[in-house]
Amino acid sequence: MGLQAIGMKVMLFDFISFEEFVKWYTELGKLKIFWAKPIENIGLLSEGDNLHLVGVKWIVKGGINEAILAITERVDEVPKAIDSLKSYGSSTKILMAPEETPINLSLINARSVLYFWNINAKTLEPNKDVKMKTLTEWSENDTETFRRIQKQSWGFFIPPRRGDHLVLTALLNNSPVGMAYLNIHNFNIDYGIHVIKPHWRRRIGTALLTKTLELAKSMGASKISVVRIFRNIKGTSNDMRATKFYKANNPSIKISIYRLND
Repeated sequence: MGLQAIGMKVMLFDFISFEEFVKWYTELGKLKIFWAKPIENIGLLSEGDNLHLVGVKWIVKGGINEAILAITERVDEVPKAIDSLKSYGSSTKILMAPEETPINLSLINARSVLYFWNINAKTLEPNKDVKMKTLTEWSENDTETFRRIQKQSWGFFIPPRRGDHLVLTALLNNSPVGMAYLNIHNFNIDYGIHVIKPHWRRRIGTALLTKTLELAKSMGASKISVVRIFRNIKGTSNDMRATKFYKANNPSIKISIYRLND
């Protein structure tokens, strides 16, 4: 899973230090998802060979929300991680574990996956007919194109953030059919990869992923990431389709993330 402790130097998800993990996670907080929100403070509470506890204070509407992240690289450590979380009373309890971990869904109320790719990852063969356009600035017409693609991909629209995102647009026969936002600060693909439904299963998403890796490498990144928030704890057909696509493209680290019931 890419989590290890070397003396007092903690490495999470193959980041070179805990500080690098914090930089990545802090930027991820702009997504305002159930396990990453804008932060006031973050620190390492405890570390072991196979289990790390991270304390976070999130800035939320109405004040501060305290959360605990229990991160383990081993399936057999998950019961211990859950027990550790239970000792933190009213804090929001987040479990991060290998994707293959069996979990009792009655224990959780939110679910997500997180994938990392090494910058030199070997993906599936992309669609060679796809042309890419990369934007650092965009017009109202561009924004309408982004809206159309996302609406036909996952049903709603989240606009890109100037100063944070490079916008990649996939063109097929000069028509925009897919897109992705690469966060230039932590190299996360914010809000995922999107292709309009009539063009699914044509390796257009793989072409976007391949181009994202190429761009991130040119900016000095060692890895990229993507997050998928499940629409319910069992996962919808769209959740399953998205995770199947990402996993088919050989991520190096695959994490499941759960919010435990109080």
